[in-house]
Amino acid sequence: MRDPWPRIGVGAMPLSRTLYHSSEELASRTAVLHAAFDAGFTVVDTADVYAPSAETVGHNERIVGEAVRTWSGGRDSLFVLTKNGLRREGDHWWRDNSRDWMLTAAERSADALGFTPDCTAVHRLNREQSWDECVLALCEARDTGLTGSIGLSNVTADELRRAWQVSEGSVVVVENEHSPRRRDDQAVIDFCGEHGITYLPWSPLGGGNEAAALGDIYPAFALIAAAHDTTAQVVALAWLAALGQRVIPVPGFSRVETVHASAAAQRVQLTPHEVATLSAVAPGAGSVFPD
Repeated sequence: MRDPWPRIGVGAMPLSRTLYHSSEELASRTAVLHAAFDAGFTVVDTADVYAPSAETVGHNERIVGEAVRTWSGGRDSLFVLTKNGLRREGDHWWRDNSRDWMLTAAERSADALGFTPDCTAVHRLNREQSWDECVLALCEARDTGLTGSIGLSNVTADELRRAWQVSEGSVVVVENEHSPRRRDDQAVIDFCGEHGITYLPWSPLGGGNEAAALGDIYPAFALIAAAHDTTAQVVALAWLAALGQRVIPVPGFSRVETVHASAAAQRVQLTPHEVATLSAVAPGAGSVFPD
């Protein structure tokens, strides 16, 4: 991870809900990422399967690649993370963490981006395949120049510990869900903090309709937001960023206006009491994704 670490990153997935059909449409999507980079959200999260269809796998990586290449701040100011290990064929999704697929996918991701990503992470684990083999494949991708470093996503604390051992302590990033609705990842956050691993909370506002209604669902966030003259969403991002020096929430954006609104989270300084109060709020429904 580059110094200094940003307080907020950006998730690129919402930019691939539909196809783009012209250079103008592509430019409008890269403009959202440029606004995020300009705001200091210099960690960008993508994945090969973030695409409107199985036939367009790599769609989001191509958007991210274009945004990175055309941003005035320069490539070296950004940290680009992509994820592999999920496969799509028609409407069928499955997990493939085999060595052959992880290496093939890493090569395809670098091609789609147009440059070597700073980090490649396994996206979702296939727990019927060898975890050691998957981690070693990520290390091989790094050692052969397909990625700058290795990461993990959607892992348990035990899986993280094993990956740390197998990789000889070279895991750089863990990306798990952590938000007002889901807060059962403390053991992973603690391990990351103890070992200098960057932790990226995905879906940091709860996702879907919950993000818009966050202050109604969790009144404590709205109450503290009022004290800081801001929104519950901004407070949620500031709360996550306050959980550790290397905790960087990665909200997704599809509009420049939302980027600008979220940038206030970098300026909100919550007190230790406020952080503790928000951390003690009962979680919501949790992840909608299977383990």
